Amino acid sequence: MPELPEVETVRLALTQKIIKRKISKTIINTKKIRFKIPNKFKERTKGKTVLNILRRGKYLIIFLDSHECILVHLGMTGVFRISKDYLFKKHDHIIFYFEDFLLIYNDMRKFGFVKLFHSSNVFDSSHLKKIGPEPFEISDNSIIFKNKIFNSNQTTKAFLMNQKNIAGLGNIYCSEILFNSKISPLIKIKDLDIKKINILIKSIKIILKSAIREGGTSLKDFKNLDGNIGYFKNQLKVYGRENKNCFNCKNNNKIIKIIQNGRSTFFCKNCQK
Repeated sequence: MPELPEVETVRLALTQKIIKRKISKTIINTKKIRFKIPNKFKERTKGKTVLNILRRGKYLIIFLDSHECILVHLGMTGVFRISKDYLFKKHDHIIFYFEDFLLIYNDMRKFGFVKLFHSSNVFDSSHLKKIGPEPFEISDNSIIFKNKIFNSNQTTKAFLMNQKNIAGLGNIYCSEILFNSKISPLIKIKDLDIKKINILIKSIKIILKSAIREGGTSLKDFKNLDGNIGYFKNQLKVYGRENKNCFNCKNNNKIIKIIQNGRSTFFCKNCQK
């Protein structure tokens, strides 16, 4: 599933391409992706100009000049692509026509969705209302965030994965962040001292910034608007590296893989405490 860096990569690319551009028409090839296509979606987007594009966690919000916005979640396999001409590909669900190009939403597994909201109400929607703070907005002085940590019975990995605690993190980046912090995914997060919490906050930003700079991580399906993959895969230190040498340890300790809450976790038992 695309996590914060992949969604931010898409947002940056869309911002360069469709801001201040008018949607001349919209074609819909399916009645339902994860949810039903919004009522009169074609009519409500036709002739509308894109004003701004924001990201909240793993969601994209495309603001139109009609005081409405398109809320997008890419699900597991959702991708946007730009094309000069329309050549149909399987799983193309929505095609936005602009003056000199097309923006196509393709989603093989159909776990993504698009919804329409009034621009003033979107952040109060059930999708966004309970999401935790954006990682880049958390500082060493974030009392509310630290109180969440002190009052949580979750493990460090489970806490970071919970979108109500912090927005946008998923399985790949949680493992990488904890490795960078030298924090075990198995300990209770409330047992971290202030020094370790501040290291964790710093590591969150370091890993996410690096991933965004590399265009995200492409393991299977993720591609940017231009069809390019994300190259942060080449910088992964633990994720997918079971039984390989730890980059931190000098005595050839191996990365291990365990299952936590049904998800794979990769870490080094020696240097992550």
